[in-house]
Amino acid sequence: MPLLGLHRILPVIIAGMMLLTAAAWADEEGQRPVLKGAYIEFPPLTYTSGQGEPAGPYMEATNRLAREAGYEIEWRSLPIDRIYLYLRKGKLDLWLGSQGVPALSDSTLEPDFSFRKIRLQAYHLHGTDPVASILDLRGHHLILIRGYTYMNRLDPVMKAKETRVDQASTHQAALRMLKAGRGDYLLDFEAPVTQALERLSLPEITHSPITTWGTTLVFSRKTEDVEHIIRDFEGAWSEEAHSLRR
Repeated sequence: MPLLGLHRILPVIIAGMMLLTAAAWADEEGQRPVLKGAYIEFPPLTYTSGQGEPAGPYMEATNRLAREAGYEIEWRSLPIDRIYLYLRKGKLDLWLGSQGVPALSDSTLEPDFSFRKIRLQAYHLHGTDPVASILDLRGHHLILIRGYTYMNRLDPVMKAKETRVDQASTHQAALRMLKAGRGDYLLDFEAPVTQALERLSLPEITHSPITTWGTTLVFSRKTEDVEHIIRDFEGAWSEEAHSLRR
């Protein structure tokens, strides 16, 4: 009789165990690995909203790409020098930023895709001569954005004895300095300046194209299994290419 009772109840026990196992699998699959990510304030592409949340088309598209790859990203807005330090130390897993930064070559890895290029421009008044290259800026009075590294591409200009530099804390402040004649050229990027000019009436300001470089996800070499993570993002990239390359 006990054997008969066990025979009847065993299928119920097995079925219950299978349901618990399936639920555990589902819960495990629902927990995506969380990567520690950073960005700089570079509106309108990447910035912190009035509610204190990461915002901008690059942030939104990168989050979709991460979810397609099987991850979530916990974002922080940080100064660029701290981003470099944290990537080297492994305190960050990735940075949504510039491609091919020489100072990070030994401590980071990049995927085989890149996002839209960003454009560096020399903004100036209509009465100021246009420039064709970075070297044409030597010996002039320049306005730079505080905290930007400019990928160290301004080093030859900065080393010229006659070059003078002032810094502005925001793009709008820099444009006002330029209008007031407190510099010959403002070195800044197209996307944030275009947004700033929409709020300011400065028809006397024009620009000369200087250079461009790509943007991508820059991963710390110290992140555990980083090469596998990069392959996951590369596999998901084709689904997001249309929204990150425009």
